[in-house]
Amino acid sequence: MNVFRSEMPLVVARRGSTRDALENTIEAFDQAEADGADALHLDVRLTADGEAVVSAETEVVLGNRRLPISSLYISDLLGVTLAKDDRTGKVPLLRDVLTRYGHQGCFLVELKPGPAPRPGLLEFRVAALLTQFHALERSVVASSAPEPLRRTREVQPAVETAFCYDGTVYRPEGRLWPNLPTGCRSISPAVALASERLFAEAKAEGVAVHVSPVNDPVEAVRFARLGAASLVTDDVPAIVAALRAAGLARPNTLTPV
Repeated sequence: MNVFRSEMPLVVARRGSTRDALENTIEAFDQAEADGADALHLDVRLTADGEAVVSAETEVVLGNRRLPISSLYISDLLGVTLAKDDRTGKVPLLRDVLTRYGHQGCFLVELKPGPAPRPGLLEFRVAALLTQFHALERSVVASSAPEPLRRTREVQPAVETAFCYDGTVYRPEGRLWPNLPTGCRSISPAVALASERLFAEAKAEGVAVHVSPVNDPVEAVRFARLGAASLVTDDVPAIVAALRAAGLARPNTLTPV
């Protein structure tokens, strides 16, 4: 069974812990581990040569130019140093993150749209890497579009997928979430949409709920008691502390190798 469907909710570090590190970098993921996160949320997109890399940003600065990641080969991208204020970091490969945490790590992998060398390559790469690292039962692949989720499950039917949505996304009349692609049994609503009724209906239909972002400790405890599968947060220490105080925290198993 997928660990995201266990009785206790997972605390998921949104793009890692970013208080002292750049988001979606190894430093941010290491900080998330130190903060007590159960899982890592990471954004994944493709380079020009089809390598899956971890970045929420569509562009990076190379030399004195801003260039799309999708236009760069991995050899070029590995030479890029990200910088913000006094923090620096590198764009990691998805395979490097899985290598570092893959034996025990849990992952919420969000597919980011963009140009690809061929249609469906991002979904293929992610599914293949999760399979290679034996991480399928410790991962969920998420997207704000149904087609990538459908393609991911075509490549690897065993993967768990989640549909991300906010209040701008169309939902059929009377329904609390959009129509889900075939095989998708998880949703990731924006925190404002995570109502008691939504949790009750999701439980009745066997749909797991991953709420994002949850930065209020009181809300975190309420969602955990309502049956959230995971709480995606920018403040791991506060959410972990609140769940521990309420007796709702999981033993931490996110340890780098």
